[in-house]
Amino acid sequence: MAVLERQPVLHLPTERSLIARFPASFFAIGLGTSSFAVMWQVACQLWAAPKGIAVAMVILAICVWVALLILYAFKFWLAPLALRAELADPVQNCFPGLAGVGMMLTAVSVLPFSATAATILLGIGGVFAVGFGFWHSQMIWKATIALSDATPALYLPVAAASFVLSIGLSALGRSEWAQLALGAGLFSWLTIDSVLFYRLYFGEPLRNQIRPTLGVQLAPPAVCSLAYVNASGTSGDVFVHCLIGYAMLQAVVLGGVLPRIVRRFSAGLWSVSFGATALATTVEKLAIRGDTGLAGVLALPIFAAANLLIIWLAARTIILAATGSLLPAASEGKEGQ
Repeated sequence: MAVLERQPVLHLPTERSLIARFPASFFAIGLGTSSFAVMWQVACQLWAAPKGIAVAMVILAICVWVALLILYAFKFWLAPLALRAELADPVQNCFPGLAGVGMMLTAVSVLPFSATAATILLGIGGVFAVGFGFWHSQMIWKATIALSDATPALYLPVAAASFVLSIGLSALGRSEWAQLALGAGLFSWLTIDSVLFYRLYFGEPLRNQIRPTLGVQLAPPAVCSLAYVNASGTSGDVFVHCLIGYAMLQAVVLGGVLPRIVRRFSAGLWSVSFGATALATTVEKLAIRGDTGLAGVLALPIFAAANLLIIWLAARTIILAATGSLLPAASEGKEGQ
């Protein structure tokens, strides 16, 4: 069996350019802003919040996604060696599929404005995300990956893509197909979850470079709960409450762990944004449907916390960009090899 060799991401002089250093993990920024826009759209239904805010968030999210896609396309065209090395890295190669996941989430946010545009975006994003998930799964089955390279980023290619596909299909009224995607995501998540917790409990500590991927740990239960609420039409049942409880547990654990183990802010911390906004959206939808007991109490605090998190992430990211420290340094690409 062929072994997938880890190649240095920044190895040759051409790979030290700014565009070569643009990582696929930055798609987490677009995922967070798109999910933030959807969260505000639901908030307008629940609390009659100004619709202008939601529209502005949708426009901002679209602009961020277009910028990210263009930059990564430039990397594909101008720095193919850096791209190939990224796809060969067992941690970084989990992130390129987020390009398709983001398209599907953008489709959900633009649905109130254009069903045609939403359908096209969901179709393109779904095909890309599913195709990438199949490629990544086959690569894992055929290659040898060290336990030390197992991180929560493994949720992204299949589990996250399936959950968001389910959310998009539900929004377009394809509930039965949405249930199929939900099942694919749910059991993929549970399978990976046991492996990752074994690695985190008994394996060596995560390298500094990949510690921000722990933020992804919040996403599976939160996004699964949103996909389930959309596909089932529930107004609150034991399963979705269990998912919310597990997501809240992950949020509390991450809130205590990340500040202590991540030594400095990086754009990789946007990995926690998708789960936080998805959890807020789930609780909002349950409150709209009449779950006044649990969701009625939790909706506003979780919504406020998600807003504060996104504002903090955005402010710190802008500061990094202004100081020229947003992109990873060339030496970071060699860490842990």
